[in-house]
Amino acid sequence: MKRRIALLTAAAALAASTHCMGQAAFPQKTVTFIVPLAAGGGTDILARKLALQLSSIWGQSIVVENVSGASSIIGTQRVARAAPDGYTLLVTTNGPIVSNRYLFKSLPYDPDRDLIPVSQLADIDMVLLAHKSLAANSLKELVAQARKDPGSVTYASYGNGSQPHLLMELFNKREDIQITHVPYKGLGPALTSVMAGETMLTLTGRGSGEAAIRSGKTKVLNYNSDRRDPLYPDVPTSAESGYPYFRVATWHGVFAPKDTPRDIVSRINKDMLTVLQQPEFREDMAKRGYAIPTRSPEEFAAVIQEEVKATGEMVKAAGLKPE
Repeated sequence: MKRRIALLTAAAALAASTHCMGQAAFPQKTVTFIVPLAAGGGTDILARKLALQLSSIWGQSIVVENVSGASSIIGTQRVARAAPDGYTLLVTTNGPIVSNRYLFKSLPYDPDRDLIPVSQLADIDMVLLAHKSLAANSLKELVAQARKDPGSVTYASYGNGSQPHLLMELFNKREDIQITHVPYKGLGPALTSVMAGETMLTLTGRGSGEAAIRSGKTKVLNYNSDRRDPLYPDVPTSAESGYPYFRVATWHGVFAPKDTPRDIVSRINKDMLTVLQQPEFREDMAKRGYAIPTRSPEEFAAVIQEEVKATGEMVKAAGLKPE
């Protein structure tokens, strides 16, 4: 009996030791972050800053690869089909995880079944940015201009199904106006189009749009939050402008392929939280208008499911049909 107990104790100790070694062993080679959007946007910038800090913690290189196109489907599908070992991770925003399920009749991946939430990186309030030549200087004036000349005003988004796309289509529906959608393969190209006057409007995180704002080529019509931005105290919120529904927040997050071992997911989340909680990193993100959450994979999954429900209601209200 004593021999049996000793053997069981030894086996348990060995299992625990092996488990800890498995965690400590990750990563042993280069990790790839797939960003399903074009370079230069907020997701890409955050992915590269995160990669720089994590590589120091892990002692391994992290490659950031932009795989844009097809409303982020191409890059997302690549991660969904990758080996479930933690070495290929998706760094993305809401679109391919939440919105795409409502906008496409079929997807080559299932956002609930094929991807595991790992870590939420940031919450972002958005600003409505306009080219300086636009006559309107407020949401109210924008509605009046769009009614006077339907279809003449265009807005850029970082892809079909993105939060800017959904909110602007809801705006069209609620105000009975026609502001024409022009989708781009990422926020960087969308911002460039507004700065060049190719399109007149876009919704962007304040930090991501700051260079465009400072350029003098654009102006801010509205702050998409429940409070004014201290950097732009004269810019009203949606509620103050008389359009309280004109509000949407977006997030950045990290996902792994299904069947990625639980200990690897936990390890990645833990190390990412270490980076997110660094004072210098948080200060840099705050300057960009990002709020930094500290959520577990389970808490991030709950946030996503709440948003899935809210987005479904927004898509329905906007009258959008899947393609």
